[in-house]
Amino acid sequence: MKVTNVICYFAKGLFYVKVETDEGVSGFGECSPMQVDAVLSIIQTVIKPQLIGHDVFETEKLEEIILRKNYKISGQLLAMAYSGIEIALWDARARFLKQPLYNLLGGKYRGEVPLYGSSMSRDLSPDEEAEKLLEGIERFQFKAVKIKTGPRMGSGLPVDLNRDALKVKTVREAIGPDCRLMVDGNSSYTYIQAVQFYEKISQYNLHHYEEPCPYYDLDTYIKLCQTLPVPIHVGEQDWNIFTFRDFIAKGACHLYAADPIKCGGIAQAKRAATLCRAFGIHYVPHNTTKGVGFAAALHLAASTPECTSYYEYSIEKDTVREQFAPSEFVVADGFIQIPDGDGLGIQPDEEKMNRLLTRV
Repeated sequence: MKVTNVICYFAKGLFYVKVETDEGVSGFGECSPMQVDAVLSIIQTVIKPQLIGHDVFETEKLEEIILRKNYKISGQLLAMAYSGIEIALWDARARFLKQPLYNLLGGKYRGEVPLYGSSMSRDLSPDEEAEKLLEGIERFQFKAVKIKTGPRMGSGLPVDLNRDALKVKTVREAIGPDCRLMVDGNSSYTYIQAVQFYEKISQYNLHHYEEPCPYYDLDTYIKLCQTLPVPIHVGEQDWNIFTFRDFIAKGACHLYAADPIKCGGIAQAKRAATLCRAFGIHYVPHNTTKGVGFAAALHLAASTPECTSYYEYSIEKDTVREQFAPSEFVVADGFIQIPDGDGLGIQPDEEKMNRLLTRV
């Protein structure tokens, strides 16, 4: 089954890929949409010319051709671009075989995954944030939620630890003691700021402390894991198996989050999970898309024993991603069922994609 074409569909905040084959079977994937124009250029000029004509089952060969032989431009952008292609190839294989994708990844280890409600906002007041989370809890019966703190790395804004602590306090008081609370710094803090901030909020019983310091700073994360009595969560930005190895093997995290739409795809994410197994930590693929990429993350969870924690579920409204959330996703009592159809188990709405997204 040979690849005959690659079609990209995108808008701000969304980037889907369709891989067509000579057997009439197509697969869908999703790339992280952080830099849409750059990702599109890489797919069109680097990946697509090398992909056309190859068999969709040549997993290792295609990865070598596209990622390893382009090592001169290796990095997060190339990995993000290849991620969507790689997921689409998995989807096409599984559809061709008339199997749910999880059966190609190791079989169905679990049939549902617990979710946490994830707020992406930084501009709300503490009370507004609490109200937003309570609405999500009421709608989906989440048993866990996550908020953002800090100004996000690269924003240029000053850190206000007292304001961040007030946000955590307000949210904890609103959701009560039994709902699990997670905090995501998005690389906002220096090491000492991360420690000081945790000291201010330690009484609020965090379930995990996500990416408090710059994501690439291995030594700082080793120190954090040795210093703070809270699970440290990192890995959503990583794409290199040697980075996976170092963070996991050197004790720089307790939960690892290689994202299938950023790290190079499903096979690369499974490698991260295997490393987590070897070193006795949890693997929790990062994904906030609610669409094709989320389906890929769910099939990872279905087939991977190490996926033992909550999965992120965005509670943002009126986003382009929300418009393309598949009807096959069923959330009940804080859990989502793994879709059981062929391939990713979802059927993207191509009519809507052609109408609302740019097609190349």
